[in-house]
Amino acid sequence: MRSDGATAQATAHRLVHCVLDSDADGLTNALETVVDQGDQLRPYVREVVAELIQVAATAVRDTAGAPGGETAFAVDLRDDDNTSVSIDELAPPVRATIRALLADLNGNAEDASFQLDLAVRRLDPLTGLDTVRRALTMTVALLQWTGDAQ
Repeated sequence: MRSDGATAQATAHRLVHCVLDSDADGLTNALETVVDQGDQLRPYVREVVAELIQVAATAVRDTAGAPGGETAFAVDLRDDDNTSVSIDELAPPVRATIRALLADLNGNAEDASFQLDLAVRRLDPLTGLDTVRRALTMTVALLQWTGDAQ
């Protein structure tokens, strides 16, 4: 799912640490790094989101004690009123990001990569930022759920 985007990976980790450390200035600077990618926005956002998904998936797998294909993962999506939401009701980048996480968790790297491509299909700086923000929110929530947030 990932390539050698070390800078994007570093940005992803910096984003997570800024949220966990309540570092608003650092978070702003890290998000500006995403927006400043110009022609490289799409591949950069893809790499940042891929790294965020990798961090979240690793934490969930470690918590579930499921290093391989022994466990199947699913998601129960809820809105603010705790009403069940179908994944098909979500905006395409959000839906693709969640599906990429599930594919990664369930050991399907090819599908995870395909879903990441869909998540970043039509990006401008604002939608790229939103895609990263949503993946970051999901990752931090899963880190907190698993107890890996420090």
